[in-house]
Amino acid sequence: MADNDTDMLRQQIETIDEQIIDLIATRLEIADELAKAKKKSSQSYWDENKEHDVVKRYQKLCEEVSITPDEACQIAETLLKISKERQKHYFE
Repeated sequence: MADNDTDMLRQQIETIDEQIIDLIATRLEIADELAKAKKKSSQSYWDENKEHDVVKRYQKLCEEVSITPDEACQIAETLLKISKERQKHYFE
């Protein structure tokens, strides 16, 4: 019985992981478009204030779910790091 429970839970995690990856891919595609728009309008590719705003937004979003502020920060910083590296390429 326990194996069936763990298999079912793992299957749920796999399904959620697929959704997360799809959403991250969409987010990165939009960030790429943002980089192109910033370059076209002669803006800097990275704004530290916006980065701070994103981290704060993640922390606020996580207040109502079982994700700690530290974990929210880690998630935001990971996504921002990937996004920053991708956007940087449009400015090189």
